[in-house]
Amino acid sequence: METALIPADFIACLCTDTDAVWEIDLDTLETIIWHDTTTPELVNTSIDLNKLLLMYLDRFIHHADREKCLTEMSPESLRALASGDKKSKRFDIRLLSRETGFEWHESSCQVFERSNGSGQTVLFKSRCINAHKRCTIVETAVKTEYDYVVYIEADTNSYILYTANYESGTLLPPVVGMDYTEEMIRFNTAHCPPGDREKLIAEMRLDNLLEKLSTANEHVIYTQMYENDRLAYKKIRFSFYDRSHNILLATRTDITEIINERQQKKLLQDALNAANVANRAKSEFLSRMSHDIRTPMNAIIGMTAIAGAHLANQERMSDCLQKITTSSRLLLSLINEVLDMAKIESGRIILSEEEVNLGDLVTSLLSMIQPDLKKKGHRFDVHLFNIDEEWVICDSQRIQQVLLNFLSNAIKYTPDNGHIVFEITQLPSSENGFGKYRFIFRDNGIGMTPGFLEKVFEPFERADEVSIQSIQGTGLGMAIAKNIAEIMGGHIGVESEHGKGTTFTLTIPMQYGHRQNSVETLPCLPVLVVDDDEIVCENTCKRLDEIGMKSDWVTSGFDAIQKILAAQQLTDNYFAAIIDYQMPDMNGIETARAIRKIVGPDMTIILLSAYDWSEYEKEAHEAGIDDFIQKPLLKSRLAYTMKKFLNGNRQQVPTGAGSAIAAASHTGKRVLIVEDNQLNMEIATELLTMAGVVTDTAENGKVAVEKMAAAPIGYYDLIFMDMQMPVMDGCEASRQIRNLGRPDVKTLPIVAMTANAFAEDIEKTRFAGMNEHVAKPIDYERLESVLDRWLTKEKNKPENGNRLNPSKENAALARPRMGFLMVFFDTPWVSPSGPRSFILIQMVYRFQAFFPAFSLFLPILFH
Repeated sequence: METALIPADFIACLCTDTDAVWEIDLDTLETIIWHDTTTPELVNTSIDLNKLLLMYLDRFIHHADREKCLTEMSPESLRALASGDKKSKRFDIRLLSRETGFEWHESSCQVFERSNGSGQTVLFKSRCINAHKRCTIVETAVKTEYDYVVYIEADTNSYILYTANYESGTLLPPVVGMDYTEEMIRFNTAHCPPGDREKLIAEMRLDNLLEKLSTANEHVIYTQMYENDRLAYKKIRFSFYDRSHNILLATRTDITEIINERQQKKLLQDALNAANVANRAKSEFLSRMSHDIRTPMNAIIGMTAIAGAHLANQERMSDCLQKITTSSRLLLSLINEVLDMAKIESGRIILSEEEVNLGDLVTSLLSMIQPDLKKKGHRFDVHLFNIDEEWVICDSQRIQQVLLNFLSNAIKYTPDNGHIVFEITQLPSSENGFGKYRFIFRDNGIGMTPGFLEKVFEPFERADEVSIQSIQGTGLGMAIAKNIAEIMGGHIGVESEHGKGTTFTLTIPMQYGHRQNSVETLPCLPVLVVDDDEIVCENTCKRLDEIGMKSDWVTSGFDAIQKILAAQQLTDNYFAAIIDYQMPDMNGIETARAIRKIVGPDMTIILLSAYDWSEYEKEAHEAGIDDFIQKPLLKSRLAYTMKKFLNGNRQQVPTGAGSAIAAASHTGKRVLIVEDNQLNMEIATELLTMAGVVTDTAENGKVAVEKMAAAPIGYYDLIFMDMQMPVMDGCEASRQIRNLGRPDVKTLPIVAMTANAFAEDIEKTRFAGMNEHVAKPIDYERLESVLDRWLTKEKNKPENGNRLNPSKENAALARPRMGFLMVFFDTPWVSPSGPRSFILIQMVYRFQAFFPAFSLFLPILFH
């Protein structure tokens, strides 16, 4: 038969199934490119084979296959093929790909004799086999991973065993089945335990599978089978291969080894987890407690020193004492929290009963959270409703612990400049001598997801969100709060919407106290209440009316001034004005200043605030404010304040010794204090100011470096550097300051003043370029010696590369520090090496003998 096809037709057919077709003349190596998707610009042109290979090697061949390409396609290799018996060959090679890195190609070379006998030609073909390679790889993996893969046509009730792991010896159904249902029932009946047999047959029926897969992407069945004289565990997974034609894929996996391992590990897993948790908790606990205990201790000792220097200033003394109380309670809560969970779980927690004033309890609580409120710029409102019984019998420490946990969380998990509301309501109670008190904590913070809301009260649970990873917490607070509330007979409710905020409601019953809540009736004198919060105005006026005074209220400073002017015209002047500090447009101090200009010195002006007033205390007095009163405003506290001014505000000036720091003088010296904790910064600033030092502050290491770089040469005489700070820590800041490339930074003293007081921490400060290390809580005699050493001109010269040299004076750096007990050892009546410290240590260990749990804290106390 004579063919009608011409060579061009054959070439066209080849091109449809290939990516490249070349014709290579073995005599001249001239290569005609009939088809090439890689170099379409060369199609229907001829090029020298060597030149073509060099271009492919340089631009298209994967580096791992370049040598192979040369071996298979070199002129010598092709001529050897032509001269041999076998005139064709195949090989795989990888070409570069932008999408996947490389793609597989199957190439073939076939030698042809020219019809005129003038020489030989090689026909080169190449096609992409990525899909085929992928299938081969997957099939190889599937054989070892699965017992089998079955292709099921549900509409025809047939199946094909596509691939199987024959090497494993596993039980297999027939390769082809024209009746899936019959084969499935027969196979399962023969090999399944009686207890699983009927359930498995029902699960594997096609009608059940189609129903399950109509609403899900897969259906998984776990079962057991007798196989090789053992009971094997199997996982059978069904999914759609082609949903439109009801074609399914079924895979079976042997999970016996996994199940056995789980069963073998189950008895040990709980103990292992407990050990890991304990070890991790111990490490985290030691690290966190070392730092966190020293921070409030520094505040306690610092505020004691400041109070000693201001014995004649009763307001300042009161402020210091309040902060000492705040820090003391914080310190106590840190220690107690870790033990609380163990006590609760073992049922050993015992509630004490003491008579407590709700006003004092809440005021103490609020003083603890004020630094955090200020730092984050939150608006904080406190509302009281129907508090007729202020004295209650309860475990004040436990209640405060629960309340503090809710308020701290509201502050931490509310973005800056948020709004937090704290409400206390005395609810009606039918039980004689007992009342119910409801505490509501409402914020507009980040809220909680529904999933986390379900486990918010579980121990060690924390929301897994990137935005809160930097927020510290043990994950125990909520669990402890819930358990304590339930032990007290109360309950906790929570409502939250993710991204909008959270409301916790704590309701607990408490017995009324034995003290009388009755308040002496005061003269019916007019009092003006000024607060932008109408609820506070109404509640304060209600309390004033209850103690016999005449009340009036407005919600702004401008309205207050108008009220004062109107009262003057009627010669019915107000006896007193209670003015909130934080109001829009005109704050409390501005309002008081304007009122004082109108009424002169005769009217009493009291500033009301839920915040710490120490920073604006001086300005307030200069504006004519007579006294301060803190929210929440209970009846007894309000009556006490009013009565004080009815009787004349006389102050007794306490006497006592002054501070040693205050007696010192380093006038004219400028010190940069780098500290992220506002209270610690206040203490350091106050103490250094007493010594005549001019202070400048930076809230983190980055700000310190920027201030140092911007300051003139020689501007600072000394830097006190905290170690643990956000943005940039003290060690990194010290290194950057030393490398600023200016002459003064090489000799500038940098002293670490930090709660990180382990030996390795001291070593870190040395390597970072710091000259000395002062541990918190601060030993004030040591602080004075540091100031003398580095601020005295002739001594302010570094020795041995600007590093602190061990000496007798600095031997304290190397000695073991008593951490928690330094409050005793750093007081004049106890010497660290004297007999009284030995007695104190004996007392601690005797205490341990009676309370074994105390031993948990000894590594911290004496680290």
